[in-house]
Amino acid sequence: MDLRAFMRLSRIEHGVLTSLIVIASYIISGGNNPIAMVLLFISSLLTEVFLFVTNDIYNMEEDRVNRPDAPLVRGDVSIRTAWVLSLISVSISILLNVVGVVLNYLAPWSISILIIAIITGFSYNYRLKRVIFVNNLLVAITSSLTFLYGLYAITSTLPTMNLPYLLFTVSLLATMGRELVKGALDIPGDIKAGVRTVANTYGITTAIVMAVAFTLTAVAVSPLIIILSLNEPFGFVLTIGVVITDLILTYICIAVLRRSDYADRFRSVSLLAMSVTIITYLLLALLILITK
Repeated sequence: MDLRAFMRLSRIEHGVLTSLIVIASYIISGGNNPIAMVLLFISSLLTEVFLFVTNDIYNMEEDRVNRPDAPLVRGDVSIRTAWVLSLISVSISILLNVVGVVLNYLAPWSISILIIAIITGFSYNYRLKRVIFVNNLLVAITSSLTFLYGLYAITSTLPTMNLPYLLFTVSLLATMGRELVKGALDIPGDIKAGVRTVANTYGITTAIVMAVAFTLTAVAVSPLIIILSLNEPFGFVLTIGVVITDLILTYICIAVLRRSDYADRFRSVSLLAMSVTIITYLLLALLILITK
C-alpha cells in the first residue's frame, strides 16, 4: 500500500483535526500535561483511522456508486491490508489510553468516552448505517464525542454547563443536519446498498426540512457558548467564531429551503461554517496554553 492510498483510506487529515479538538478540550478544561496531550492526540488519531478504514470496508457497495475512486473500490488497497491496519490502529489507541490512566496521566473516565466512540462508530459501519435515522444519529454522536474526550481526560464531571459539553451539543445537532442532507445526495448508492435514509424513505423535501430544523436548533443553542466563553480569558476569540458560524448556517438554511438544488452546497458550506468555530476553539486553547 503506497502512502497516497493510505492517506486517502484513513482520511488522516480528519484524524489530525479530531486529535487537535481533543487537545483543545483538554487544555480548556484545565489540562496542561504534555505527555497526556501526546497520548490523547495519538489515541484519537488512531481511533479515527480505525473508524474510517472499517467504514470503507463495509461501505464498498455504496462506494461503487457514490465514490468509485475510493481506494478499496479501485483496488489500491486490499481488504486484508485494510483490516490489519484498522485492527492495529484501534488496539494501539486503547492501549495508549489504558497506559495513560494507569500512569495517572489521564482520568479513568476518558477510556469510557473512547470505547463509546469506537462502539458507536463501528456499529454504524457494520450494520446500523442501514437503519433509518439511527444511522444519522450514530455519526453525529461519534464525531461530536471528540469534544468530551479531552474533557474527561482530566475530570469526571457529570454533564454540566461548560464549553466542551455545549460544543458537543451544537456539533451533534449541526452534524445531524448535514447527515440528513447527505442522505438526499446519496440516494442511488444508498438504495442499491439497502441503506434506508429519511430522503429515500420519506422524500428529499422531508429530509431537507428536518436538516434545517436540526441546524437552526444548533444555532439557537450556540448563544450559551458565547455567554460561557466570555467568562474565559480570550473568550472573545471563540465568540467571534460562533457568531460567524451562526450567520453562515442561518443563511444556508434559508437558501436550501428556497432551492432544493442547494443541498450539495449546504453540506459543504455547513462543514465550512462549523470549521470556523473549531478553528477559533483551537486558537482559544492555544492562547490559554501559552499564557499559563
